[in-house]
Amino acid sequence: MVARYIQQQGYELVAFDCSLSWLFGGEFHLPPSITLHRPDVLGVRKEPPLVCIGEGKTRNDIRSARTRRQLKDFSEAPVNGVSFGCAVVVGIPDDCRRALDKVLFSLSIPHGRVQVIPVPRLLLRDDVKP
Repeated sequence: MVARYIQQQGYELVAFDCSLSWLFGGEFHLPPSITLHRPDVLGVRKEPPLVCIGEGKTRNDIRSARTRRQLKDFSEAPVNGVSFGCAVVVGIPDDCRRALDKVLFSLSIPHGRVQVIPVPRLLLRDDVKP
């Protein structure tokens, strides 16, 4: 859902941290690390923000130290020397919005800096604990 949303915002999907060429067509590469973390998906376009970083999180991931570092790094990533030069999109289970909002607030990430895509529980696989 995150990749589709990024595409709908006018970005060309250029990198995935998994093999999804069967779904989106074309060949994709692994995204480069941004600061210290590799995002799940990366999109680019010609008008600002030029880059969009996409990340998916499970219920168990949202409060982890790793997620906190990723969100901080991604939300502050510079593009062409401009801080906050990229868009950040995070997909989460729809009942985890409040938990993610608390994490973003605790990291002093401004409201609206991270676009949240709530994923309905119905669309989540049963064998993956959201």
